Amino acid sequence: MALRIWPGDYERKEHITREERLLLRNALQSISDGHFVIGIDPVGMSTDTVHMGFYIAPDQGLLTFSVYTDPINPNLNEIYKSYVEMAERKIHERLLDSMMLIVRDGERKFLKFPYRHAIIFANERPSASAARNAAIEPLAAYAYVHFLHTAGKKKTAEKGPDLRIADGCRVAFDPDFQSLSEQECAAIFERLAPEYVVVMHEKEHVEVKQKEAALTEQDFRITGRETEYRTFFLDEYQVGLINDMGRGHRVILANPGAGKSVLLLSKAFKYASLYKDSKVLLTCFNNNLADSYLFKRRCADFGNNRNLYIMTLHKLVKRLFEECLHKRCNSNIATPEEIQECLDKVRSGEITMRFKAVFIDEVQIFEPIYLELCYALLEKSDDHTFLMAGDLNQTVRSQSRRGDAPWKKIRGVRLDFTGRVRYIEKNYRNSRQIGDFLNRMLCYMNQYMEKLEMISLKEFSYDSFEPGKREGITPNIQTGASRTQIRTAVLEAVKEIVGKYQVGYSDIAILFPMKKNAALNYPFLRWITSALDQEGIPYSLITSAEDEGHTKVPYSQTTGVVLSTIDASLGLDFKAVIVAGLYPYNYYFTDTGYKRLIKSWEQIGALGRGRQEKVQIQMRKLYTACSRARDILYVVSDLKPGSPMEQLLIKAKENEYVQSL
Repeated sequence: MALRIWPGDYERKEHITREERLLLRNALQSISDGHFVIGIDPVGMSTDTVHMGFYIAPDQGLLTFSVYTDPINPNLNEIYKSYVEMAERKIHERLLDSMMLIVRDGERKFLKFPYRHAIIFANERPSASAARNAAIEPLAAYAYVHFLHTAGKKKTAEKGPDLRIADGCRVAFDPDFQSLSEQECAAIFERLAPEYVVVMHEKEHVEVKQKEAALTEQDFRITGRETEYRTFFLDEYQVGLINDMGRGHRVILANPGAGKSVLLLSKAFKYASLYKDSKVLLTCFNNNLADSYLFKRRCADFGNNRNLYIMTLHKLVKRLFEECLHKRCNSNIATPEEIQECLDKVRSGEITMRFKAVFIDEVQIFEPIYLELCYALLEKSDDHTFLMAGDLNQTVRSQSRRGDAPWKKIRGVRLDFTGRVRYIEKNYRNSRQIGDFLNRMLCYMNQYMEKLEMISLKEFSYDSFEPGKREGITPNIQTGASRTQIRTAVLEAVKEIVGKYQVGYSDIAILFPMKKNAALNYPFLRWITSALDQEGIPYSLITSAEDEGHTKVPYSQTTGVVLSTIDASLGLDFKAVIVAGLYPYNYYFTDTGYKRLIKSWEQIGALGRGRQEKVQIQMRKLYTACSRARDILYVVSDLKPGSPMEQLLIKAKENEYVQSL
């Protein structure tokens, strides 16, 4: 395992201290393998003057450390010792919650690997610390100062460095420990540096090794709460974005699977840790996306971090009403009048809550007044941050003016985005085959829309993206089904995915435009739930469906096949996705409910702007639904043959890009 420094581009990051840079430089000179991380806050003990980090030596174990800038003071020996023991105890408890990292002896558990905490006196020269060591209880931690200040002695394969993590360990570990795997390293990151990993809502099957050990009554017991979720490292580019602590206002535009939601949550973790005396807000429109954020926050043990606020825009308005105005909203969905009242109260000073940083996900959904409210809640300081992220290809709500991004219409605020718009083109989510399919869909859809003057490709980043390299399965695109066959066809798709690809029910999602359409006598959700019930296939709804006799389940509590509207799935992803229930997309509907069949692109071109936008939103929703699939994508279409929407699927299925129209 080659050495990886976190963050790799530390020399260009303002928030990284001189002492942390010194440690990273010396680590690069002295270490050849493992992970060396600075700037973390795993148990809330980092401060403005004491920063924390860790080093994973694969064949030695884990060392966490606190960076002190003051020189060693022999008179503070007991304080040093007490601090080290407290940090070590808290971090040890975090690590023991991982099934991946423990061994058990009966009902007690202990770590697989050696672990200890140290104080690093970063500005102490080796000769000075050596002279003082005699006056200090000989914690092996202080020897690490010598190790880091010894340049040019890079570890060889035959001889390791002078650092022996097992020396001075106070926690029990497997005496037969050999080395840490990359998967075990990721589990350590999940507990200690959650901003640098992606945690999936998929539990790993981990068999905990049984072993006899000399444990005491003080050692930890198995609680049954030990868990392990699939965890992946972020790459260097993503880590660099997280540590870009730029001030002011900025926009991230990203295509599907670019990890913008992961980046926003990681940046929220980072800001909440750095600015502990200020509030940090991460907001979105979708309840399920907010729930996925909260799930990952619980995994990161950020539950006690009270300065990090994660909620939907509507819950934010409700909280401001209740806590600041001592009033109640009429419902869980804030009305435009309530949002305006909230905004007026913020501007008048009656609502005093303010945030150092505001992060907005899926900004393409937000109406300008929502952004006005979020911007008004910013602290009036030079180092505040207002960051919006979205995908203009995922428009699922009408905009007030064609071709206008919502952040350009915040009343009374002129935001300068010069040099502050970042485009992320890489796709981390979808397999190469699904990414290619999505690219062909975008290419065909956007070229036709530009031809009809519905969008301007020169104005915004409506474009294709860089597909990932991970190999997968060719999307299964089934067209020509009738509406009477859709129930059977979807059920067969579920069975095929489970049987052919060995995918569990909980890894499958069925996404559809709407639960039912009364005008078309199309009760899609009732058809599908009835079919699943008859087959005894478990499922969970993450969209409101009380009128259908079903209860909505929070995304983090789903079991079985996930059923969701496309809108409710925004920001989420699944191993396998079945997109179905498309029959209503044969039509567009007026505000009065009048329906018109969509027969051709030429017909779309002759529509008024408002009706064109309704059709565009339907097409972009289809793209959004397909982009939720990581590995397996099925589309079961009951669209009318020859319709523009069916052409979109057929052209995307073809194994080449559309060059001209």
